[in-house]
Amino acid sequence: MKTEQITQNQLILFLIVYFYSTLVGFASAHLIHLSQYDTVIVLMIGGLGGCIYAFITIKLAKRRPTEFISHYGKEIFPYWIHVIFMGFYCFSFLHISAFILREYEDFFVQTYLPETPNWAIGIILGFVVAVTVRSGVVTLFRTAQGLFFLVILADIVITAFIGKELKWDRWMAFVTNHSWQNIYKGSFYTIPFFGEVVILVFLFPYLANKNKTLTSVIWAVSLSMLFIIITMVFLLLLFGPNLASHTTYPMLEMVRYIRIADFIENLDPFLISIWSTTIYLKISIMFYLSVQILAHLFHLKDHRPLVFSLAAVMVALSLQMPGGTSSLTSFFTESWAAYSYFIECIPILYLLTDTLKRFIKKRSAKKAETN
Repeated sequence: MKTEQITQNQLILFLIVYFYSTLVGFASAHLIHLSQYDTVIVLMIGGLGGCIYAFITIKLAKRRPTEFISHYGKEIFPYWIHVIFMGFYCFSFLHISAFILREYEDFFVQTYLPETPNWAIGIILGFVVAVTVRSGVVTLFRTAQGLFFLVILADIVITAFIGKELKWDRWMAFVTNHSWQNIYKGSFYTIPFFGEVVILVFLFPYLANKNKTLTSVIWAVSLSMLFIIITMVFLLLLFGPNLASHTTYPMLEMVRYIRIADFIENLDPFLISIWSTTIYLKISIMFYLSVQILAHLFHLKDHRPLVFSLAAVMVALSLQMPGGTSSLTSFFTESWAAYSYFIECIPILYLLTDTLKRFIKKRSAKKAETN
């Protein structure tokens, strides 16, 4: 089966959109609350952490570049341990996709469709995600390739028209207002966002020019970090850390400040149409990985028979989650970071165990030759 279909250029553009989506949309208020004016430093530390995760993940994937970890993992760990890890990943990716879906449901209901039930939005978006995943992973990367330029256009528009509303005298706070406690708390929370690059271990066989993957990831993390920093700096200059951290969706409120002409009250529809697509892409890739792992565990040649049934589970799981911004925020504050670190460290365990087994095997071979 030919798997090398995703170019390095598509990988870069996809990862930029992937990192930009939820961090700017749903997590910006909490990040500013933790980091205050140290948000720029925190994002740089998070990006560095993401690059370290990428180095470890790619090092593991390169050892068996044409195989999926859900297949070769049993050669590293005992079969039952490997199945437990893969089952945990399958549920985790499904849970993450359902969680983001629930965030999007609450956002749309609270902001635009107050009379619409959550299940209606969940079913519609879940169906679109299922159809996309059934089409294959390459469809996601090609979609992100086109969407990237719209994201760039949105940033340019916001930068050009929000500048006159900013309070530029706050610039000095980025130089003088620093706190090691804020940097620590913000970094602990931000590193897992960029650490989600570990999904590459499940996508590596699909990549072309695999030797360039680490360079591509570094470019992607750097550019996405640049776009996110620009957005966060603008939020801090416009609202200040106190108001921005107490606003449910700071990015949306910032866009509402833009007035281009009397016939354009604001750019909400433009932003939401792009942002919704980025959210849809992140949900889709997480859901795809969950379906792929489950198909491999069941030794299926095709993942498509599982798509719609698992999509129904994803939508049902999103609807069963505690609703409201406060409940979702409490999960982020109390559990999400530690939960993510555990998920993202599993490839490190595979790499360490595989390295140890190779060392022992090589040492035994040398002893046999000597004898």
